[in-house]
Amino acid sequence: MKIMKNITMGLVATVLLVTSSCDKYVDINVSPNSPTSAPIAQVLTSVTVNVGFRGGSDMHRYTSLIAQQFAGQGAAGTQSREYARYQIQPTDVNNLYSSLFATQLADIEYIIANSEQSPHYRGVARILKGYVYSQAVDMWGDLPFSEAFKSPEINQPKLDDDEVIYTKIIELIDQGITDIKATSSALSPGTNETIFQGNRTKWERLANTLKLRLFLRYSAKDATFAKTKMDALISSSAAFLGSNADNFQMSFVDAVSSQNSIHQFEISRPDQFFPNKTLVDMMNTTSDPRRSSYFTDFPFGSGNYKGASPLDAQSFAFSRLHTFLRGALKNAIPAASVNSSGAIIAAAGYNNSYSGSSPVRLLTFAEYNFIRAEHALRYGTGAVAADVFFKEGIKASMSMTGVSTADQDAYILANGSLNATTADGNIAKIIKEKYIANYGVALEPWNDWRRTGYPTLQAVDASVAAMTGGVPRSLFYPDSEVSANTNFKQKANMLARVFWDTRP
Repeated sequence: MKIMKNITMGLVATVLLVTSSCDKYVDINVSPNSPTSAPIAQVLTSVTVNVGFRGGSDMHRYTSLIAQQFAGQGAAGTQSREYARYQIQPTDVNNLYSSLFATQLADIEYIIANSEQSPHYRGVARILKGYVYSQAVDMWGDLPFSEAFKSPEINQPKLDDDEVIYTKIIELIDQGITDIKATSSALSPGTNETIFQGNRTKWERLANTLKLRLFLRYSAKDATFAKTKMDALISSSAAFLGSNADNFQMSFVDAVSSQNSIHQFEISRPDQFFPNKTLVDMMNTTSDPRRSSYFTDFPFGSGNYKGASPLDAQSFAFSRLHTFLRGALKNAIPAASVNSSGAIIAAAGYNNSYSGSSPVRLLTFAEYNFIRAEHALRYGTGAVAADVFFKEGIKASMSMTGVSTADQDAYILANGSLNATTADGNIAKIIKEKYIANYGVALEPWNDWRRTGYPTLQAVDASVAAMTGGVPRSLFYPDSEVSANTNFKQKANMLARVFWDTRP
């Protein structure tokens, strides 16, 4: 994996240590314009590392468990098992909300407020603000925006309408593009920016691709708006992600506290987090060659794969997360880690077999191609044009996992054509492949399910469905904010929808 260059290990380790999923809650109303100051270069390092780390932390677990890419295991009451049964409580999301607002967004506001002479820094910060706020809106809906970070003048910021915030997000991204293209800047990000290492061309490509992602959110709510905005952006001179080398992702390294957050969770909470039956069965039906990178086989050494469900009794008898999310194997999985049934257990060195250096992926070239495929199918010239992007999305995803060209071609020949008899059938095929390609990408599989209804997800059991009403459509507001800010009114349940989620 590509290693972060010219950034001291001590700095990366320090930042990652303070981004643990058990962070102490911090008041999000603290103004970024405080007496304490820091160089914007150092603050941007903190921001980019935090954005990457959080992409594989709480936000990833909650949303990927809901979207049935992962399943919780362990004894009844085990945290991941309960989350997979939609038992995500208001207190559970305190740290996630705090990390987004008190850490990432507060630092971003600091950079914006202190980079007037350095538009290249301000541009990256504005793009990141748009990205982080889009994640927050997609999880919670209405949130503080116009009055956020104005303490001590405003200590209880009002909540703005989530649809209004989306318009502001697009404005921020556009402003960011203008800033990063400025002809002069007193300071410009370099390798201290740990995602693109200061490559402003890649930030511009990300910004435009992010806008496509956000415009597509409107497909069910306002198809005319989605088409108009996407058509205009595509027909302009805008540059988009052009290859896997442009992927918006955070790289990590094989060192204590500098490994990626998905791997760190596996170490800290062993035997709790497994690939979900929904995803594994989907890939088994096509003998998907990505399985050998995504999952360990079960029984070990068999070449077969088995996903877990929160309805299963406590067991290790499933496939486990593998190199795509955990990094290359440093050594073979020890025989002592495999029990008599062929299941891998965390004891006897299993977790030490991985480097932990796999990147946390946030928006990929594969996803860009599936966005373009859906746009072409819905708003363009139909399945023929969409088919080109559909195949490119599959190839980009498979290339990330090291699938050979021959195996890519064989899979596409058997599965890679938009040949369903209806447009909706072809949408289902696009979202299925996008769902597989976005394995490990926080939020997006859940967002696509809420927007399109694909892939088909069933509430995990009748008792949970009776309690929750079905698969969640948003998260509860954090208890910390409901207690501290009277403008927050807790939701009755997690069926409350964000503005773009209008699918029946």
